[in-house]
Amino acid sequence: MGTELRRPPYAATPPAQLTERLAAMAIPCPVHPSVYQVEAAVIDWCREVGLDADPGAHRLAGRAFAGYDTGTATLFARWLTWMSRFREDPAALAGVLAVAEGGEPGPLPLERAFAGLWQVCAPGMSREWRGRFLAGLTAQHAALLATGTPAGNRPSIRERPPAGEDPPAGAPPSIEGYPALGRNAFGRYLFDLVEPCAGVEVPAPVQGSPRWRAVVEASGDVAAWCDDLATGRGYVAAASAWLGRTDDAAVEWVADRVVARMEELWTAARAIPVLLERHGLGFDASREVTRVACAFLTIPRAYLEWFLESSRYRHLG
Repeated sequence: MGTELRRPPYAATPPAQLTERLAAMAIPCPVHPSVYQVEAAVIDWCREVGLDADPGAHRLAGRAFAGYDTGTATLFARWLTWMSRFREDPAALAGVLAVAEGGEPGPLPLERAFAGLWQVCAPGMSREWRGRFLAGLTAQHAALLATGTPAGNRPSIRERPPAGEDPPAGAPPSIEGYPALGRNAFGRYLFDLVEPCAGVEVPAPVQGSPRWRAVVEASGDVAAWCDDLATGRGYVAAASAWLGRTDDAAVEWVADRVVARMEELWTAARAIPVLLERHGLGFDASREVTRVACAFLTIPRAYLEWFLESSRYRHLG
């Protein structure tokens, strides 16, 4: 049975299109019972480290980790806040990588905040996990530069070139090449962070398998494309520039891609139990790894609800 419900009228706004067409996105996510405690804790932390608070981080974390303790949801919300600020200032990468390699943080709030988060998460994770996370961070830096730094300056659908002219500077090299680039610009290491926040490291053979990667990549695409639909940038801008579509047609095209990608996500997720059994994980280990996979299913819906609740995106609802 598919996850698509029905196609709404063409004029429906992006979030309405998704909630109308996707059963998986039509059911509200459970919310952590202490979500406002999470919010207060993140605000206090932002004041301590000198970062601007992200008004939606606690809601997203409260949905992604609704079944975990308050400390786990708070840690993820702090990471989300840090990620949001890093997207705005990817030039901080060099200092952040130095901290990850054991150096002292400099005066930048992004470095100081990262040092504290890294000290909490990294010691309990393997060298392979740390390498994977830092590779994702470096890939995000490169993708943000390729798409027009910072994230907020990426081409919007209203910057589409006239017919016959080349796409704007900063546009991806092709519409086919955008998903991987957009996934990196969004921050694919977000999904790596589920593991230390949940206190679970997915075994390397499982994490490196095509089936597991299919779940992670599909989840990242759906979350990133929801962001693009809400802002009119990213994939929407690429569709407008490279496919020569009008603004509304570009939005509709990306909404279609989100629906298809969500189908692929659920198909990939159904194969995870077989994957865990094949690798010989016991009951307890399989349960913990499955919880990580479930977070990958929850995050896309949590992102959409976050957008709908935010005053920044309320005009789209």
